[in-house]
Amino acid sequence: MNLVQQYVHLDLDAVAAVTPEQIDAYLCLTRWVRGEVLSPDMQAWTRPGSEPLPDHLQALRTVPARRARLIWPGYVSSPIRRRRDYAARVEELLLTLGLFERRLASAVLSDIAAGPGV
Repeated sequence: MNLVQQYVHLDLDAVAAVTPEQIDAYLCLTRWVRGEVLSPDMQAWTRPGSEPLPDHLQALRTVPARRARLIWPGYVSSPIRRRRDYAARVEELLLTLGLFERRLASAVLSDIAAGPGV
């Protein structure tokens, strides 16, 4: 499924309804490690240091590093608080998590909205 189709399948009301706390809980539950604060409104999350990339992203090792970072930057960023572009930031996070987990962004959204214990 391409990125346009991923966006079409997202319920924008559900995207806007997800809270930063729900996102944090999901990232902790799925073993992301809280990283540095990127800006007053964004938090970086990384994978544990010794964990290899998933199989479907392993091919990035053969691509020059600059190009590989355009596809997978090595971290995800989540909104810390709501602001005007909150829904766009959540959509970006959902697409990145979907890429990493090899799932639809809408499935990731459903898990985040469902809360802890997913």
